[in-house]
Amino acid sequence: MTPVPASSVRAGVTVPVDPATAFRIFTDEIDHWYVRGRHSWVDPARAVAIRFEDGYLRELWSDGGHVDTGRVIAWEPPHRLVWADLINEGARMEIEVAFSPVEGGTEVLLEHRGLDTLPPDVAGRIRRGYSWNIALGWFAGQWKG
Repeated sequence: MTPVPASSVRAGVTVPVDPATAFRIFTDEIDHWYVRGRHSWVDPARAVAIRFEDGYLRELWSDGGHVDTGRVIAWEPPHRLVWADLINEGARMEIEVAFSPVEGGTEVLLEHRGLDTLPPDVAGRIRRGYSWNIALGWFAGQWKG
C-alpha cells in the first residue's frame, strides 16, 4: 500500500461478499445502510433519502427537492467509484472507493483527497477518521449477525 499523503485520509473494511455485490450494495443500497442524522445531512429537517442518481450523490428532501452532495467522476463496477465533493465551497475534494477481492470477501478502501483545501478544523475532524471509519462500519454492518 502506498503512503497516505498529508492531504488525504484512508479508511477500509473487509466484507464477506464478492466485489460486485459489495459495489452494488455500497451504491444501489446506500440509503439502506447509511445512517441518517444531523451529523451527515445537508438539511436534516427535510432529508428523507440519499442515493447515487443521474451522475450525482444526492440528498433527497421531503418536499420533492434535493441537493447534490457529490458529482460522480468514475463509475467502474465492480472495482472503483470516485465522486467530487460539492458541499464544501472552495474545497476541491474527491472520495474514491476501491473494491478488491481478498480471501473471504472484498476489501473496501476509501480515500478522501483534498483535505488541504478545507478549513483546518474541518480537515482535522476528517483526518481523525470521524466520518469515514464510522460510515464504513455502517456499510460492513450489513453482514454482521
